[in-house]
Amino acid sequence: MARYWWDGILTNNAQPRKALASLLHLVGWEIWKEWNARVFREKAVPVLVIVHAIKEETSMWALVGARHLCNLMPRK
Repeated sequence: MARYWWDGILTNNAQPRKALASLLHLVGWEIWKEWNARVFREKAVPVLVIVHAIKEETSMWALVGARHLCNLMPRK
């Protein structure tokens, strides 16, 4: 089921496929890091801090070559 969902998102012509795939990986990574912090270090941050981290990480990815992400994320 998840495979069909992923394929459906990646074949949506509304957004560039590469940018959307990168953004989904980035969001998943940030959520994974937060989950690990909560489970193993018993530390939690508010959701807005996680959203800010995702935006900052997206900016960094764009600076090092993932320019396609700029099309999905609003500019500061």
